[in-house]
Amino acid sequence: MAHEISTEALKDKLLNISYSGVYAQFHPEQLLDLYNEVSNFLSINSDSIDVTELFNLTELRFYLAILTHHDVDSKACLDRLTDQFGRDRSQRIKILQSIYLEAMGDNEGAKLLLNGDPDELDLSRRLVTFSRNSSDPEEYIACLKFYLDVQPSDLITWAELADQYQQLGHYERAIFCLQEIIQQEPFAYNIFYKIGLNYYYLYCREFSPKLEKKDKVLESANILRKARDHFLRTIEICETYSKAWLGIYLVTKAPINDVLRAKYKDNSAMGQLLSENDKLREVSAKKFTDLSGIDEATLKSDLSVSATPSA
Repeated sequence: MAHEISTEALKDKLLNISYSGVYAQFHPEQLLDLYNEVSNFLSINSDSIDVTELFNLTELRFYLAILTHHDVDSKACLDRLTDQFGRDRSQRIKILQSIYLEAMGDNEGAKLLLNGDPDELDLSRRLVTFSRNSSDPEEYIACLKFYLDVQPSDLITWAELADQYQQLGHYERAIFCLQEIIQQEPFAYNIFYKIGLNYYYLYCREFSPKLEKKDKVLESANILRKARDHFLRTIEICETYSKAWLGIYLVTKAPINDVLRAKYKDNSAMGQLLSENDKLREVSAKKFTDLSGIDEATLKSDLSVSATPSA
């Protein structure tokens, strides 16, 4: 009886690992141990578990075989899954086949396999991963947008699209993508930080101390305010997120503050912005240095540190 309980507990553990995908974060030794554990379990118990569990655990063994370079066993698992479940689970089998071909270096074959039915959701997502390797970022962006037309609630894809837009300097488009994530995950502090970061990058591109037109200066100031407010929202949710404190500090030290103080302090909105920034400057510097371990004097003197926050 004890053996049966142990077997059941092991099966549940392996299934939970399969469902969660946590093995993707394992280091090589853990992956090898898990591969051996799954292989041993299936060699003894494959005839005594139901077909769904058998599929999921054989699929897990396939992924682990790929990750641990057991190429012969990965092909054996794939053949077993194809023979036993190919008709009922054709989409998942195609994905596994494409992963196998990609692991064997046949990227073109994998892409051709998926192109056979590009309208199926998961297959479309796999096609996007191949487009990522393209030398043309616009092609990759087009694939991401196509996939989001099919699956607009995929937060990972929205985040990836935002990253691509940011890299190309399309900061407003990146912000739009990140706001789509916030609508579904309103407490995602790292996303609020990224929105603030893109506003900060936009400010850096738009503002120059040589700007003469008042409306352009005030527009840049409002962009910087949005950056600061999103950094503030970040630390409101997670007070220990040091990068947001650095972002706030850099906003308060931005050159436009001096321009506003010299020319536009009588503007009520700009006066309020300056007053708030003055109050936040020392607070943000202290919080960042406390959390990061960087000396406050170093922070204030090192222009390479204060040039821009990081993604």
